[in-house]
Amino acid sequence: MAAAFCTVDQRYFCAECAQEVEMVSESFFGWEYYYRYRSPWSGRWEPALDRAMFEGRHPYQAAVSAGREFPGLSTERQVDRANARSQSWLGAVDDMYVTRSWEDNAERWDEVFDAEGDESRKYHGDAPLLTLLGDVRDARVLDLGCGNGYLSRILAGSGAHVVGVDPSEKMVALAREREIREPLGVAFEVASADDLSEFADARFDIIVANHVLTAIMDLGDALVEANRVLLPGGRLVALFSHPCFSCGPRTWISPVPDSPRPEENTGYVVDHYFRTGTYAIEGWEGFSPVPYIHRPLKEYWQAFRGAGFAVDDFDEPVVTERGLAELPQWRVAQLERAAQSCIFACTKVGNEVRLGGSQGGL
Repeated sequence: MAAAFCTVDQRYFCAECAQEVEMVSESFFGWEYYYRYRSPWSGRWEPALDRAMFEGRHPYQAAVSAGREFPGLSTERQVDRANARSQSWLGAVDDMYVTRSWEDNAERWDEVFDAEGDESRKYHGDAPLLTLLGDVRDARVLDLGCGNGYLSRILAGSGAHVVGVDPSEKMVALAREREIREPLGVAFEVASADDLSEFADARFDIIVANHVLTAIMDLGDALVEANRVLLPGGRLVALFSHPCFSCGPRTWISPVPDSPRPEENTGYVVDHYFRTGTYAIEGWEGFSPVPYIHRPLKEYWQAFRGAGFAVDDFDEPVVTERGLAELPQWRVAQLERAAQSCIFACTKVGNEVRLGGSQGGL
C-alpha cells in the first residue's frame, strides 16, 4: 500500500507526496521487505500502512481499540485504476533534440553511475556484453555513445586502447574529469554516431554501443559509419533495451492499483510495437524526460545487414551470477519476468555501402 500515516500531524499521505521512499529488508505478512515514507510535514519516517498494521500501529487499530469510528475508511468495494497511460509520442525530432536532452540530464546521469554503472549494468547487461566482446587486450576499441565513460574505463582496465565518443559535450567533460582523476589512457571526444569523420577508415578493431542505438535518429547512417571505421573482420557489439518490451506504456499492471509491490503485478503493458518513432520516457527519478527511439526488432537486423555486418550472435540477458548473489530474491524474480535488453554481436563482412571516403583522423 503506497500510503502512510504521519504520527506527528495525524494525517495520511501517499508515496507521491513523501519526501523520500525507502525499502527495508525485513519480513512480515509473508513479504521479504516493507516500505517506509518520509512525512512531507514532519520529515519523520513512517511505515507503509500494511507494515503499520503488522506492528499494531495502524490508525484503524488505534481507533477500534478506543471505541471510535475509523475516520477516512473508503466505502468503495472495488477501485479500478489499473489502466496504463500511453506513451507521449514526440513527433518529428532531430539529433540535436536528443543531444540536448542528454545535456540536461548529464549531471544526474553521472550521479547514479559509479565505476561499474547502475543496477541494470552491474547485475544484468554488462557481463554478457563483455563476454560477447571477448578478449580486448591490445584491441583498439571505440565506445560509441560513451556517456560518462564508465564502460570505456572498464575496457581500458582490461588492456584495451579505448576512444570514447559522445555527442553531449557535458557527458564528455564528465568522462574527461574522471580520466584526469584516475588516468587509464582513454581518449574522450565529442562526436555523433553518424559522423565519425575525425577517424580514418579501419581505425578500430572493436566497436561497443551500450544502450546507444535507441538514442540515434538515423540508425542506417550510424551503422555505415561504424562499418567504415572498423578493420575488415572487426566486431560491433550493441546492447539496447529490448524492443518487444520497451514500446508503449512500459509499465506493469496490478489488480491492487495502490500497491507498490512488484509481486502483485499480473501483466506488463506494451503497445504500438510496429510503430517506428520517438517518445519521451518519463518517471526516472531526478531526470527530465528522455527521448527514446523505438523500432521493431526486425529493423535492427535489417540495418546491420544493410550496413555490411553479419550477425554472429544474439542474446537476451538475464540476471547475472553476481546479481543472483547480491540482489534480493524478490528483485531477481521481477527482473526475470520480462526481457530487459538484447545484444547483437556482429562482424564487418562487406564494404559495399559507404558514406564518404577515407578520412584523416586520430
